[in-house]
Amino acid sequence: MFNEDFKHGKTFKVNADNFPFVTLDEVINENGHQKFIVNGVFSYKAKYGVRPVLIASGMKIHLPDHCLKDVEKILSNQAYIDAINNGKCGFQTTTYTDKNGKERNSGTFIDI
Repeated sequence: MFNEDFKHGKTFKVNADNFPFVTLDEVINENGHQKFIVNGVFSYKAKYGVRPVLIASGMKIHLPDHCLKDVEKILSNQAYIDAINNGKCGFQTTTYTDKNGKERNSGTFIDI
């Protein structure tokens, strides 16, 4: 029980130590909307709160704040972690219009 729930070390197979941080907006502006194979996710405490990050395509991609709950859900579920490590999770970029009428970039975790 404790071995599974309190293990430390790598959660995902990918070594992202040298991957650059980029924003989702930068990725979409350069390449358009696309589907990524997810190699991992994590969150970290930043100046203005906890930030969600997607590891994919050799990058650490900052996700919108509303994706934090999805990232936390993934990290709390071994089946989701295993699916990512087995290449069965994707992330499809999308756009939406916020409450102020501004178009924003986001995405959805999907099955591969």
